[in-house]
Amino acid sequence: MEALGISPFGIVAYIVNFIILVVLLQMFLYKPVTQMLAQRQQRIADGLSAADRAAREAALQRAEFEKELAKAREASQAEARKAAEATEKMRQDIIAAAQKEAEEIKARARAEAEQEKQQVATDLQKEAASLAMQITRKVVGGAIDENAQRTLVNQFLANLGDGK
Repeated sequence: MEALGISPFGIVAYIVNFIILVVLLQMFLYKPVTQMLAQRQQRIADGLSAADRAAREAALQRAEFEKELAKAREASQAEARKAAEATEKMRQDIIAAAQKEAEEIKARARAEAEQEKQQVATDLQKEAASLAMQITRKVVGGAIDENAQRTLVNQFLANLGDGK
């Protein structure tokens, strides 16, 4: 091998140097690099687990928010129903009050009309009695006294009232 330019002492030296280099690299480079890689792997795993926890918490918060939103919607709809019912009740009360007032006005108008009718009938009876007395005076001429004339007129009016 010496003819090839290779000495056995050189090969042994190369092997010893290689073993020393491997040992030194393992001590000073391989262990720190593997530790660094292990730490990096642990940080990544921690980050992933934190992300999973955050995602679960976000999902829980979202579900809770949706429940609260549904409750708020239900409460809002209930309040809207109550307001609509109250408005409808107020409308019904107003309509009932207006109808009652209209009936009262009609009743008053009927009563006033009836009273006016009675007044007109009374006025007509008085006028008829007065005319009857004047006619009687002209026809009979004063021979009948005032009381007799009133009696005749009242009988006449009574007969008119029965003829109705």
